[in-house]
Amino acid sequence: MRRKLTVREWVLLGVLALLVGVSGYVMLFYMPVTAQRDSALGEAEVCQLELEAVQLRLEEKRRMERELEEIFSQPEEPLGLAPYDNLQPVMMELHTILNGAEDYSLSFGTVDTEEPIVRRSISLSYTAGSYAAAREILQRLHDSAYRCMLDSVSVSVGQEGDGLISVDSTIVFFEYQ
Repeated sequence: MRRKLTVREWVLLGVLALLVGVSGYVMLFYMPVTAQRDSALGEAEVCQLELEAVQLRLEEKRRMERELEEIFSQPEEPLGLAPYDNLQPVMMELHTILNGAEDYSLSFGTVDTEEPIVRRSISLSYTAGSYAAAREILQRLHDSAYRCMLDSVSVSVGQEGDGLISVDSTIVFFEYQ
């Protein structure tokens, strides 16, 4: 029993076919392509961030190369790091530098050997006859033949106008392990 479809049924079948066609297109083509596009955009953003990071590292490397060229173009050689267990030469250097002080005392901290560059911390207290003498000692410590860093420096004037300057500081010497 076949009966003829009415116009209304044909229109509904046409709408259904159109709906199935659009749904098939969206499910089979549009959604996968959109997901791939979003994934590609995310990857492009990650690549852009990596590119910016690499450009920053390259710029930093070029800056360091320029600094090294500037350092090595100077007539005097830059200081290197002394080998590990350099305590005797450091003590001789400190004694030579602190000879100009009225009195001084040294207190040795623990040696940090956790990394390839060893940090030898020395607490230093000295008294100088004037501010200029105290400053010169600090400058000579800074310009020492061995790589070091002056840390936590405090300067105070002596008691009752005796003109003595007291300096307490920590100096850290660096050595290769």
